[in-house]
Amino acid sequence: MIRYYMIKAYLNASHYVVFDGKRGDVHPHTWEYVAKVYTSGKDVVKFSEPERAVMSIFEPYQNKVMNEQPPFDAINPTLENMTEYFATQITTAVEPYGYHLRTFEGSETPVRTYGVEFPEVTEEIDDLSGDEVEAALGRLGGNIGK
Repeated sequence: MIRYYMIKAYLNASHYVVFDGKRGDVHPHTWEYVAKVYTSGKDVVKFSEPERAVMSIFEPYQNKVMNEQPPFDAINPTLENMTEYFATQITTAVEPYGYHLRTFEGSETPVRTYGVEFPEVTEEIDDLSGDEVEAALGRLGGNIGK
């Protein structure tokens, strides 16, 4: 069985972006991030543990100008760069609890979302899902199609 949580976090901060050598204005956002973390272990860790791990990633950035905070003082804090950076941080943060990050999405507006998926995790889940389907079919036995 694969168990997962969808953990939402909100980051209230400001940033500016630089495109073609031109710096934009500092402006605020409430970014929404959604982490889908799963475990295939037999025991489910309390929701509060992976949730706390995910939330701790965003805390240092709350109510700050992203461009003034590492690593965004060196990389352009675009939606894409921020989402990819936070995904790597969350991957490490949830592992001690037996969870793995499968997908991670960041939204800067309700209609603009950028996401990343971890193919190696997806393949592992697909392999486990097939085993679960076979096990379920085995339990149903001769009742299929009747």
